[in-house]
Amino acid sequence: MKMMFDIGVGLMLPTFILCAGIYFTKYLGGFYLLHPIKTVKLMISKEGAGKTSPLRALSVSLAGTLGVGNIVGVAVAIVMGGAGSLFWMWISAFFSMILKYAEIVLAMRYKIHKKGEIFGGPMYYMRDGIGGRLGKMLAVAFSALGLFSAFSMGNMVQMNAASNAVESAFSVPTWLFGVVSAILCAILLVGGFGGISRVTSVLIPILSVLYLLMSVRVMILDFERIPALFAMILEDAFSVSSATGGILGFLLTGALRQGVAKGSFSHEAGCGTAPMAHAGADTKIPAKQGVLGIFEVFFDTIILCTLTGFVILLASDGEFVTDNGMHLVIYSFARYYGKYAAYFISASIVLFAFATVICWGYYGKVCLGYLVPLDGAGKLYDLAYSAVTILAAVMSESAVWALSDITVALMTVLNLTAVFWLRRDVRAETEMVFGK
Repeated sequence: MKMMFDIGVGLMLPTFILCAGIYFTKYLGGFYLLHPIKTVKLMISKEGAGKTSPLRALSVSLAGTLGVGNIVGVAVAIVMGGAGSLFWMWISAFFSMILKYAEIVLAMRYKIHKKGEIFGGPMYYMRDGIGGRLGKMLAVAFSALGLFSAFSMGNMVQMNAASNAVESAFSVPTWLFGVVSAILCAILLVGGFGGISRVTSVLIPILSVLYLLMSVRVMILDFERIPALFAMILEDAFSVSSATGGILGFLLTGALRQGVAKGSFSHEAGCGTAPMAHAGADTKIPAKQGVLGIFEVFFDTIILCTLTGFVILLASDGEFVTDNGMHLVIYSFARYYGKYAAYFISASIVLFAFATVICWGYYGKVCLGYLVPLDGAGKLYDLAYSAVTILAAVMSESAVWALSDITVALMTVLNLTAVFWLRRDVRAETEMVFGK
């Protein structure tokens, strides 16, 4: 059973995503590569923007994408696959950018307005784009899987890691951390997409900038070693062991298991979660929101994951003192910042994790809203989701990890099937902006 799981989720799924990315890059003519300046201008343009800005919707999606895996998951990937794992993460991210673009464009095209709020995501372009009985069945299946993933991967996994980090660094009881987190989570969920986006639009930039500055300072201090580091990454990338580890590393950067990272992808391209956040943007140009998805993958993997990897490799000199991801990252930063590195890393994990929890709370609510009316169920969901944060803070590691991996894998297969089915819609929206 374990071998089947490792082959299915650990090898076949990332291969499927990579092949899909290569196909869509060719199908859409690699427009963001041929027209980089126009793509960037479209990202920062305010044309077509309404009440909820595209950048605010991006911040919500980044909150769900930038989790503890960006810090600890990268460490585990490097330990397992060597320095060359970073190279394969870059390759995977490069071809996955277009998948996130495509799914966001479809979400913008098929989103709906209901009771003053905007809802969108795979379930809506499955139902209204594919249509018929098949489209409805796919939409229900995706929504059910997404609802479960919100409680497991989006909540329990993140909060468990965060509570352990708080307890070890600040000696705060896990139950107390869970209670405080539950109260904050409930308040934000009641506020809906607007409340969540207001928090993430402030929290995510601050967190990201702080982590960037800390990491870049390390690179400046060891600047003369950077060329040799690149050479080591490239040389190691094409060894058999590192190529294998790199594929696993691409898979492992999206989820944290205490000591062992497995499961999801760092940037979640193709998973179908990001479209639910981006659909909340009030813009009339689907391709505009789509190119922000390209930036999202670039920032998540090419920037943040790379900086984490560089700090680890510069601090370790190729000799890792531990195979525990969290401890390795703390040790690496401690080489440059002393004992305070533990506080910095722990605080980063907690804040990134909490941002992920509230974002996934919104994803789960969108999935629930597709399955049943939110009038009464929405309030029960807010309470249940918030209460689970208390359980997650005090629970021990369990089979929820394996279940999370499986549900996210199934979500990805269903979503990419729908994206492929509706590929002509994606190309039509792309050609309206970038031409044929």
